[in-house]
Amino acid sequence: MLKAKNKSDFPIDAVITWVDGRDPNFRRKRNKYLNEIEVKQINKPTRFHEVGELYFVIKSIFKFAPFIRTIHIVTDDQIPEVIDKSKGWSKYYRDKIKVVDHKEIFREYKEVLPSFNILSIESLLYKIIGLAEHFIYFNDDMFLIKPTSPTDWFHNGLPIIRGHWISFSDRLWYKKVVSILFFQKKRRWSFKKAQERAAKIVGYQKKYFRTYHNPRALTKTHFSTLFEREKTHLEQQIKPRFRTNNQFNAYVLSWHYALQKKEAISSDEIHLEEVNFSKINRPEKVLNAIKKANATETTQFLNLQNLELVNTKSLQTIIDMLEQILHIDLTKAP
Repeated sequence: MLKAKNKSDFPIDAVITWVDGRDPNFRRKRNKYLNEIEVKQINKPTRFHEVGELYFVIKSIFKFAPFIRTIHIVTDDQIPEVIDKSKGWSKYYRDKIKVVDHKEIFREYKEVLPSFNILSIESLLYKIIGLAEHFIYFNDDMFLIKPTSPTDWFHNGLPIIRGHWISFSDRLWYKKVVSILFFQKKRRWSFKKAQERAAKIVGYQKKYFRTYHNPRALTKTHFSTLFEREKTHLEQQIKPRFRTNNQFNAYVLSWHYALQKKEAISSDEIHLEEVNFSKINRPEKVLNAIKKANATETTQFLNLQNLELVNTKSLQTIIDMLEQILHIDLTKAP
């Protein structure tokens, strides 16, 4: 059982998963395995693109979560440009960044590498060598935009999970009708379905705690204890090199296990502004969301998906806005 801590001075790390889909070596490696599978929409190449978001995620952590001990960047045989940028930073900030290769977290399962499957990669984050017991997991499109403290993430050492309790889709009559009429749509992977699947594995039957694209407070103990008990689930989860529609969200699995054990705190205070940009959207959608998030006192988190689809001129405006919000002098120690 995870013991609650009565103070908030324990170490907390951050973990960011990242890949540069423009890298020719990565593309060659990925294409080799794409030839062996039926390519699905869920594995479209743009899922691996990035436009420098990682730099801003790191800056947001330095500025708005200064208590973070180490930032672990998990990647596949790549060195992010931000590492080169960091050569001009203060040693204080530079020493907080660590690049973690997939070989490290998959060290017991090397036969499934290379993996291009975020659901598999997330399942093994707890294997990072030297990772703090308490950590916060970021995707590379999640930013902090307001100050946070350890108590925004952990209460007496227990992770705070942000979302809402809702009924499973298969318990709602209108969802059943939709699934019958649109069977093919039902078979596609979805973020929501992956959460439902995770909750059901743990034993939830009526409702589950639906979460969103916030950074995620987690503990190594919940992962290790659960996957020791559900080893078969872990082994099946990490096998697919690409995301499939029968996988689950590992962090949601650990959260529901923790909630079941009363070792996590559920909160309906989301504090999130989220934008999933698509080709049919106008760039103003992103710009307005950033302005709204920055102006709303209670909004601490910003999620900007698919920025690579924004035209170059508008993207530069977005970057300029993020630079202004996340400005911090990294050449000097705080």
